[in-house]
Amino acid sequence: MRHSTTDTYQLKREILIFSNRLSHGAFKDQQKFAADMIYGILGARSCVLSRVADVLQEEIRKKNTIERLSRKLTEDVDPGIHENYLSVMRGLAKENPPVFVDDSEVIKPYGKAFEALGLVRDGSDPDHAIQKGYHVTEIAAITGKRKQPFSLFSHIHSSHEKDYVSANAITYAALEKTMAHFPDSTYVFDRGYDMNGLFRFMYKNEGKFIVRLTERRKVFFKGKWHKSTTLRDSRKGKLKGHVMFDDKETECWFTCLNAQITQGKRNMRLILVYGLSDTPMMLVTNLPIKSKEDVQSVVRTYFMRWRIEEYFRFKKNHFDFEGFRVRSLKAMNALNHYLSYAIGLLCLLSEKKNSSILRMAVTCAAKALKDEKDISFTLYRFGLGVFRLLAQAREGIRKWFHIGRPKYRQLTFPLLC
Repeated sequence: MRHSTTDTYQLKREILIFSNRLSHGAFKDQQKFAADMIYGILGARSCVLSRVADVLQEEIRKKNTIERLSRKLTEDVDPGIHENYLSVMRGLAKENPPVFVDDSEVIKPYGKAFEALGLVRDGSDPDHAIQKGYHVTEIAAITGKRKQPFSLFSHIHSSHEKDYVSANAITYAALEKTMAHFPDSTYVFDRGYDMNGLFRFMYKNEGKFIVRLTERRKVFFKGKWHKSTTLRDSRKGKLKGHVMFDDKETECWFTCLNAQITQGKRNMRLILVYGLSDTPMMLVTNLPIKSKEDVQSVVRTYFMRWRIEEYFRFKKNHFDFEGFRVRSLKAMNALNHYLSYAIGLLCLLSEKKNSSILRMAVTCAAKALKDEKDISFTLYRFGLGVFRLLAQAREGIRKWFHIGRPKYRQLTFPLLC
């Protein structure tokens, strides 16, 4: 028999401890607001402020709660909160976790009053139609034990912003910030990042990388320039290995070549992967490769980038990320940051020991049927379990903050002579 009241109490305590670690050193109002947003997003399972206000259960009119949350989102967020968040999450990751860089989008097809609303290509649409919305630049890493993704950098932007430069400029700025905290990690990029500027940036900053090449790329091999497709189609694959593909262990073949790309002719390793699809895959890396195991490790690391794709889907499906109502870009990014922190807490819960009482309570509340060993992405389970436990709470998180007793003065009657 589960003691749901005790479980809810322990979960609220865990949320408050986590938010206090993040907001340590910030002003008191920032500390309370961080707790409100993390608790509210997890309890509402939504980014819509009206639903967050329902979960907070404040003893004021709901309209006033929504106005307070909206106003606080337009204020500057203490930068120390994100620094504390990175410090906390670095402890969940292994020593040098792979870091995945990718872009997504927020679609607002019926939006009219949103600030700097631009046009983006809808990745979820089969025809990739052009819709009104915003670009999202995301950098994510994975936890050490259960390989769950958590955000390191997330920024919503639009080409209609004033003084906007380019999406690449935002990507490079994001990489600089992330590499300051994870300098020895391997950064993984998809085909959209196959550009000379990225290779120059990574070499300038002494970064390790894995990039998937497009078919337009030319490669300098054995004293001549070749089309990448020419090298790819002229080989069959010498090394046999196995990688996770479509959620199952799949047999494939590799070929590793010493090649050079870009006009700078940087020495890199070109890895050709055969047997996974009709079109062989081309990866390039500056990691040292001395054995078959090193080649297979590079390919396995690249295929782990599907987790950031699932991370985008989780934000949109579980938390209704595209359904937010705030209109200014500043408020959107603040809301996006607090959503990232809430997902970080779910990763923290997933990394707890199997014997943890709180972890067992959350998974039990989710009423999951499959064994966790059979699931690669478990954040849906933990998000649902946290939502159901917080639904049993009789009050919000604000009453958990310590409020000092007022200093009562003794009643005195001065004597008049």
